[in-house]
Amino acid sequence: MAQVIFEFGDLQVIQRGDKYFARYDAGAHQIVMREDEISPNEASHLQLGKDEMNQTLFAIQKRLIATGVDPYVSNLPRS
Repeated sequence: MAQVIFEFGDLQVIQRGDKYFARYDAGAHQIVMREDEISPNEASHLQLGKDEMNQTLFAIQKRLIATGVDPYVSNLPRS
């Protein structure tokens, strides 16, 4: 069962069992929602304030790029 443990604007930190996910708007000129698995440490950092949130989201996007994933494309099913 999923539980939203933090929410700020377009960002949600979700816990499913022992895994954490960030659901956020990765778009620049239009809404592009993504949900990516994050570490417990990243989940904590996302809750520390806007600067830490931005740094953590940039780190997540950088990690996605390094693995060949386009971080600016939604990975959620269309509703």
